[in-house]
Amino acid sequence: MLQKIADTVKVLSAETVSRAGSGHPGMPLGCAELGAYLFAKVMKYNSAEPAWFNRDRLILSAGHGAVWLYSLLNLAGYNLTINDLKNYRKFKSKTPAHPELGITPGVEMTTGPLGQGLGHAVGIAIAETMLAAHYNQPEFPLLDHYTYAVVSDGDLMEGLSYEAASLAGSLGLGKLIVVYDQNGISIDGKTNLTFPDQIKQRFDSQNWQVIDQVQGNSFIDLAAAFKAAKTDFSRPTLIAAQTVIGAGVAGKEGTSAAHGAPFTDSEIKELKIKLGFSETAEFVVPQSVRSYFVDRKAELMSEFENWQYLFEKYQAKFPELAAELAAGVELKTEIDFSAAGLDFKKQKPLRNYSGEYYRYLGEQLPYLIGGTADLTASTRLNFDRYPELKNGYYKGRNIKFGIREHAMAAAAGGIMLHGGLRPVVATYLTFSDYMRPAIRLAALMKLPVIYLFTHDSIFVGEDGPTHQPIEQLESLRLIPNLRVIRPASGAEVKLAWQTALKEKDQPVALVIARQAVDLLPADPILADFDQGAYLVTEFKQAAGKKLVSILASGSEVATAVAAAQELAKSCNCRVISVPEKEKLYSAPAFLAELLADSDLEVAVEAGSPTGWYRLLTGKRLVIGIEEFGYSAAGAEIADYFGLTAQKIAAKIKKII
Repeated sequence: MLQKIADTVKVLSAETVSRAGSGHPGMPLGCAELGAYLFAKVMKYNSAEPAWFNRDRLILSAGHGAVWLYSLLNLAGYNLTINDLKNYRKFKSKTPAHPELGITPGVEMTTGPLGQGLGHAVGIAIAETMLAAHYNQPEFPLLDHYTYAVVSDGDLMEGLSYEAASLAGSLGLGKLIVVYDQNGISIDGKTNLTFPDQIKQRFDSQNWQVIDQVQGNSFIDLAAAFKAAKTDFSRPTLIAAQTVIGAGVAGKEGTSAAHGAPFTDSEIKELKIKLGFSETAEFVVPQSVRSYFVDRKAELMSEFENWQYLFEKYQAKFPELAAELAAGVELKTEIDFSAAGLDFKKQKPLRNYSGEYYRYLGEQLPYLIGGTADLTASTRLNFDRYPELKNGYYKGRNIKFGIREHAMAAAAGGIMLHGGLRPVVATYLTFSDYMRPAIRLAALMKLPVIYLFTHDSIFVGEDGPTHQPIEQLESLRLIPNLRVIRPASGAEVKLAWQTALKEKDQPVALVIARQAVDLLPADPILADFDQGAYLVTEFKQAAGKKLVSILASGSEVATAVAAAQELAKSCNCRVISVPEKEKLYSAPAFLAELLADSDLEVAVEAGSPTGWYRLLTGKRLVIGIEEFGYSAAGAEIADYFGLTAQKIAAKIKKII
């Protein structure tokens, strides 16, 4: 029966790609036996309840093989029909070109950019391990599932795969099982042209159990490999399965020609005859296969019902723990945000305010966890009262990701995908470049990860241009569905954290200054802050004097206030803090109200000025930075780039 299931996957995959006229049929044929074994024998899931919290997670990191997964989801009884397969790659269908979270029942994450599935799978495994350590009780294994990932040669070529595997090995994630589809082929030809890695030695060195020499089309080999994988809980497992891309299609199998183009009608006909399928009928699933999965569904449903019964008993015996877990799953924020005992009106670095408030919030939100890329002291992101997550100890709330920014961001996405925890990850703003692909995927999947970026401008100073972000702030704002918030004061830092924690549908980047800033004349309330901008202060002179409106974000707001004071004798001035600029693009009426009657609109920001030109519509002056910085004191660099109050005021006077 397992072979019949695998053969059905091969035929459905080939026909699906052919019907669409494009796609990737090679991997689905090469991994058909693997897929059949996973869904028919290995994995724990409930096709009627795809979001069951204790299900096994399967991540197809090799997302180009989407039809493999779609075919298996159809056979396994998920709400994915044959008609959905026929609509593969069509506009707004349930079967997009690459798997997308929220589009297809049973798809655990959006994949396609290679390496990301592996990185996120590590995060999912971290979440399962942490939650199990905290919530499982004797005789109540509430969290007890595996994380599986299927990766390709291309996934393991990506640098992210090294970072992620090293992180997983260092933490000893024993319930992470990665299957390597080792077919030796990429688009340009054989992988040995560019990929000489000795995979066993590589993963051995990263503290993985490696099971190699596995024939990917042998159910005997697969059974032995998965059995061995589940006997070692001290480290993650890599199953290196040797497969043949496009297996069964003469002239194409084992070649790059099988990777990314439909098979011809004659090739599909020959394949179907070879496998015992009708050469004329299309998209036919043998009744024996359907019947097998009906029985399989009943078995899995029994397991699901047993878990539900276990959870009911758990709720009765451990009501506080059950409620705490539910709060993490739902990301509840019915807490006291007042921060009693914290003074936000002292002149100290904004990153310090952030760290203090983060620790305050952590006491009220047990699901909040955090970690940095070896920059805990610099970013101030640390729960001092709680231990670190370590190999063998998983009750900590601080994760040391090491100098692995990309893996950190991907793992944070995986933690969020699993549910039950809210990750915050931190580094310097300039190093957000290392994280960008994973941040983009979080935005695409609507994962409310919180990214904390400190050292947010040239005011980093002596560390020099490599550490002074210029374009990063604006480039993050360009990512759709990513909220970028840059607070200007201690009070704004507090509101930024509140806003971030209340956000459940988008990732949030908090961009925080390293240095201290002058206090602002007024503190905002949350309602004003959440509009993206608000009036900080006004300097009004006699009627008839020209009005200058100065907009700024972050540490430059205090500088703008000082510049407005310099201008007070010559013109009327208002200063507007803009903690979340992107909100103003979709609120033209509100922006017009803020800028009403302005004779000159001025924007000040220590970074790329590009986006401000889109925002301001009247007579305008944009003061920013369009070159790399220098290694010198922050005040000296500010003077060089014209970002002091005196130089800003002088530029305005020349125009007004």
